[in-house]
Order: sequence, then C-alpha cells, then structure tokens
Amino acid sequence: MRGALVLAVVVSCVTPVVGIEAPLRVHQVIIDGDLHEWGRAAWISIDPAEEGVGLRGAFQDDDDHDAVVLVQWDSEALYVAAAVTDDTLDIGRVAPDEREWQGSGGQRKDRAFYYDHMKIFSREPGANAGYNIWLAPPGPEDAQPYWWGGRQRTAETIRPPVQVAGQVRGTSRTFEVAIPWIWMEAFPQTGDIFDSMFLFTDADSPGEDVAVKIASDQDRWIWWQGRLELTGAPEGLRPRPAPKSRARPSRVVAVSEPLDPRITEAIARSHQTAASEFLEVDNAAESTPAPAVTSVPSRTADAAPSTTTSATAPVQAQTPASGSATGSLRARLNRQRLAHLDGLQAPPYLRNLERDPDLSAAQIDTFYAILRRHVGRIVEQRVTIRIDFFVVDTAAGAHCRRDQSRKYLVDLLARVSGPHDDDVGNWVDAAAKTAAVSESQAVRFTREVALRAGEVLAERGITTSGELIKRGRKESGLAEDEIYALLGALLGADYP
Repeated sequence: MRGALVLAVVVSCVTPVVGIEAPLRVHQVIIDGDLHEWGRAAWISIDPAEEGVGLRGAFQDDDDHDAVVLVQWDSEALYVAAAVTDDTLDIGRVAPDEREWQGSGGQRKDRAFYYDHMKIFSREPGANAGYNIWLAPPGPEDAQPYWWGGRQRTAETIRPPVQVAGQVRGTSRTFEVAIPWIWMEAFPQTGDIFDSMFLFTDADSPGEDVAVKIASDQDRWIWWQGRLELTGAPEGLRPRPAPKSRARPSRVVAVSEPLDPRITEAIARSHQTAASEFLEVDNAAESTPAPAVTSVPSRTADAAPSTTTSATAPVQAQTPASGSATGSLRARLNRQRLAHLDGLQAPPYLRNLERDPDLSAAQIDTFYAILRRHVGRIVEQRVTIRIDFFVVDTAAGAHCRRDQSRKYLVDLLARVSGPHDDDVGNWVDAAAKTAAVSESQAVRFTREVALRAGEVLAERGITTSGELIKRGRKESGLAEDEIYALLGALLGADYP
C-alpha cells in the first residue's frame, strides 16, 4: 500500500482531535529561516507523548528526531515555522509528478515518505478541501528548501505562491512559511477554527536507493493533527462572501476562455433531460408505495486530511415501508438530498448493473450524481482529479462502504471497456456526433480510459484523470479540444 494511503488508516487511530489557539502576529515576520521573531507564536510539540500526535515506525530518542511547530497569523497570511533536530539528514527532491514508486510486483509507495520532509495541511471552516504544502530541507548546494503543493484533488505544482525559507546547521534545521489567505481561497475571521496537520518524515539512509529503503521498511513519520483557532482581531480582514444561492445551479462554470460550444450545448441538454426525467419519476411516485427513511450510521473509516475530504453531506438510506402520501413525499425529498441535483436519477442500465445487494436504488442515484459532478468539473474547469476520490466521494455521499462503491465502479468500467452492447454503443455514438468526432475514435477513447481506470481501481492504485485522458488521447488520436468536447458530450448525452 502506498505510504499516503497507509497514513489515512493510521491517523484515524490518533487520540481525539485537540485544539490550539493561533495568536495574532505581533512582530514583523521575515521569511529567512531564522525564527528569532517567533517568541509569541503558538508552540506545538511534535512528541509521541503529546496529545494529538501519532507516529509510524520506531523513533529512538530526541537526538534521532525532535520537532516543534510554531503558528501565528494576520490578515494577509498564516505563518508556520518548524525547528527540527535530526541526527541524520536524508534529503531527496521528489517532484510532485514523480512521487509514485511502483515495484515489480505492482506495489506502490510514495517516495516523499522515504526522505526527510515536512508537510503542512490546513482547511478553512466549511470548505470541502484544504491545501497541502510539502517541504524538503535545503541541501549543501541549495539556498532554499524545495517545496511543492496545492489544493486537495488538484494537480500539485512546484513552488506554489507561498513564501518559504529554511536553514540547516549541523543536526538542526528550520522551516519558515507564509501562506497567503488569498492562495488558500480563505476569508479568515477571528475565532475561526482551521483543521490542520503538521507531519514530519524521518529517513536515515542518505544516498541509498529508494527501492532498498522500501524493501527494508524504512518508512517513519510523526504528525500532529488538530484544530487551530484564530485569536486576536487584525485590521484589514476581508469579509467572508455571502453564501451562494441554493437555486438550481448552472451547469456551465465561468472560465478564463469560453467553453467549446459543443460542450455548452451538451451540458445544457443534459440539464433539461435530467429535469424532465425527474418530473416523470415524481409524478409516478404519487401512485407508488414509497420507502420510509431510516438513519444509518456511517460505515466508512475516518481519513486524514491529506488524502480524503468529501464534498458531500451525510445522507440517509431507505428501508421498505407501507405506502402513503407522506411516505411518497419523504421519498422524493430523500432522493433529492441524495442526488444533490434536483432529484437526478440514474439511467436504468446503471441501476440494473450487478451490485452489492445492500446498495439501494437511491444510493446508485447518488453514485451517478457524484460521477456527473466530477466529470463536469473536469470538462468545464479542465482540472485534474485523482480517481480514487471517485470511490471516496461516492461512498461518503451514498453512506456505504468504499469496497461497495469501488466494486460498482469497477463493474461499470468493465462494461464500458469491453465489447459495447447496444446501450453503451448508442451512448458513445450519440456523444461522438454531438462532439463532431468519428465514432471509431470515440470508441477507442472511452474503452482505453475505462480499461485503465478499471485496472487502477481494482488494484487500489493511484492515477489521475489527466493521466487517463492523456492515454485515451494517444490511443484515439483525438486532439485536446476534441477530447474535452467528447467528454462534455458523454456527460450530456441521452443515456440509454
């Protein structure tokens, strides 16, 4: 299992989440790696004995690894610093797109966990995703640390727009970071509580090949996970935007350049189709016995901020009950809440796929709605999404186990990647016509993407939508604009 995925399991075993007050910055912070102006910051000891701290691997003593994190803030930025004592410095610059190591047996590991790094995570109250920053200490020939990061579920970039500095002196090193609120898309206010994590990896085999480190289980890390409460009242805070209207959202998102008109047309047609389908189902529900709603506790494990953050709210499953007007209304409202798209219902062939008998039709509707939402973001905003988040979010949204949502997605992808039956063939052909691409190219693209995605999900591996699109483009010969036009058409096509 990849290191980052292991972390998601281990973090859930940490003692209850603790809170720390992050004070207002008193002195001017100069990002130079020297921490002399940090005296009045919040101090967080990254010690195994401290509350909120978890670890993996065996740490010998304070000389082996010892760290303290300091936090303060003002209206412009969140300031984080760290002082680390480490008897062996093991530096490796791991680029964000080179993190995955794969062994001959198919095992996957995160290279970043086999060199000395610090990771910072923070998430604004109410946000469905936070921001990660990874830092490697400066080497003998480096003036600054090497850093990368970005918003969860998007492609990480080298040197995002944060200020970073660090120093190494013998067995001690420092990090100093100023994270602009604007970059985090945050509007902090006094009293806000940010979910946060500070993690340190400790590697002690400089110069050794990462494959040897992995073979000998040389992965050790320690972290603090908790909540930072902003105290003090700085001048110049940006007011938090008013909540967005709960009216039916537009399926077209504003971007820097206009969307391809074929995509816009397909999405608009999809929205109209979904609305008409819901009205038909709504009318039918008036004369059909409806299930009552029973609260079901979540069966999914808690996860670390570094790996999962669902964009969906807790939902409820259904159990049979006698029909009534009240039950019918409740069923419709529940379906609306589950689908999050005004009662969007999965097409029959998705409902009829073989699935875990514990999964209800309403949960399949939720799978469908979340898949459409993710693919819509990929098309409209040209973002890259890790496909394991499809499993995480469909499970969280439908209140089911991840193995259930994973199996359903793998079975769905197998149907699309194999010989196309009439349902799938008609769907792909219709999308090809809307996108003005050849049907044979559309078939090659959808099969390649579905095949690779299904293999990765079945093996519990990691890949991104961007990588899958790249492979599909190579296999089909479609141009980039044609790819997104086809994806938009597949999203908006009349499903069989």
